[in-house]
Amino acid sequence: MNEMMAREIAAQPELLLSIQSELAQICDGLPRPSGRIFAGGCGDSAFAPKALAGVFRRMGTPIAACSSMDLVGFVDLDPSDTIILSSISGGTKRSIEAARAASERGARVIGVTCNGESALAALADQTVVLPFKPLSRKTPHTLDYAVTLLALVEIARSFARLPSDATRSVLHGLPMSLTDAETEASGVAASWQNESRLFLLGAGPGLGTAEYGAAKFHEAGGLVAIAAETENFVHGMNFMLEPADLLVVLGGSDVAERRGREVVTAFAKLVSKAHLQVPPDGAPSWQAAFGSVLQQTFFLQSLCLRVADHLRLALEEPRAGRSLGGAHFAAQSSVMAS
Repeated sequence: MNEMMAREIAAQPELLLSIQSELAQICDGLPRPSGRIFAGGCGDSAFAPKALAGVFRRMGTPIAACSSMDLVGFVDLDPSDTIILSSISGGTKRSIEAARAASERGARVIGVTCNGESALAALADQTVVLPFKPLSRKTPHTLDYAVTLLALVEIARSFARLPSDATRSVLHGLPMSLTDAETEASGVAASWQNESRLFLLGAGPGLGTAEYGAAKFHEAGGLVAIAAETENFVHGMNFMLEPADLLVVLGGSDVAERRGREVVTAFAKLVSKAHLQVPPDGAPSWQAAFGSVLQQTFFLQSLCLRVADHLRLALEEPRAGRSLGGAHFAAQSSVMAS
């Protein structure tokens, strides 16, 4: 019933490949940093650089993930620092404050946005205007998150002086990745019950992807989804599990998969579904790591959509059509946008 979210998910493989060359050219025009690099924003824009930490590390581009609020009040910035702030609208209040704070401290700001005339673009020293238009901003965000992931990888690739077509091998494989992710998500979603909650675990960069996945369920009418580090889950959070719940653990590295398998095995009999999500094996390259992030992203998007359809949630309505949707939207709007 949620055709718009389904359209956005389905559009990702073709769109990412179609915009890659233009996006790479834009990013190759950015000056290279001389000092520390921070990347972040609010919501999905904060999750994206966390999810890509393994990609950046394998590239040899040290980019630290940092939320806009951290940048405003909790990070001591230097004039040699470069701050990458992402906001699809370019109007997210806290990200604008972060850009202003960074500029006041002499740091260089790169804005990543769809709106080249936005407040973020006006404050940034350079702006990466994303060459696409979101299909919708009312459903749990999928397409724009994937584009943000690609933009951050292209910026890091440029900083590392890697070839401008280096990401295309990953993007060519996305149609199969999406098909596999949708099939896997359907099997997991079949265990969802009306009283189910989702516990979504990740380790290292996988925690960023887990936080993104949980946020999709929050956006889907306020479904209960809790993201946590795989190891920390077994130090008390595990007592929250109820028989109707779903436990999903993200692999993506040897340590994440090994510990994830132990957790799934230990708690499988206590929940409706315990599932270890492991991306296809790949070479130990940054391209393979990027492909894994995208595949897990597709899986979580598809899982959210299937659960929302099962519960007959109208995802384009405030709070997915549940009570007090208008009041929740008004309160959110009052504190989010500039």
